[in-house]
Amino acid sequence: MTDQEVIAHIRLGKREPAIKELYKEFPKVKGNIISSGGDAEIAREIFHDSLILLIEKVSNPQFELTSKLSTYLFGINRFLWKNEARRRYKNPELEWKDTLILSAEDLGYNDEKEEKIKLLEKVLNQVTERCKKIFELFYFKKEDMNTIAKELDFSSVNSAKTQKYKCMERAIELARQLSPNEIQTLSAE
Repeated sequence: MTDQEVIAHIRLGKREPAIKELYKEFPKVKGNIISSGGDAEIAREIFHDSLILLIEKVSNPQFELTSKLSTYLFGINRFLWKNEARRRYKNPELEWKDTLILSAEDLGYNDEKEEKIKLLEKVLNQVTERCKKIFELFYFKKEDMNTIAKELDFSSVNSAKTQKYKCMERAIELARQLSPNEIQTLSAE
């Protein structure tokens, strides 16, 4: 379903198919919130609040979409999560100016990045849960291998390193199975 079709469904009161389409963005939003200190429950709450705000905005006939709808939804989620994180953790680093998201440029998010993320998700959705957990801990949470070995009950740090290597090899193998156009998109800087 295209962005314009989603907007049309919302404006016609046929929200269920539109919401189903928008829910495809939930894993990305959830991952972002979890990687920055939230949990699955708060991610779900924030996503639901974001959907309500998006539906209210889109229902206005004067609303004009200036980026992809997924980017707009992601921006709303980012705004709500920063406010929630500020409230929970009273983090002085979260400046108000960081939460004023008006366009794709303000997000630092563009179609090319979105396409790369989708291709990476395609690969990561095919690796095991254990590999996903290793990648999450190592690349997103920046944990050292000793911590990863303990958290995932490996017998040693070397076992964890070996498993990470095998997971990376599997991800590379899956990436090689992408079409030439997908590989070009993924490797473009």
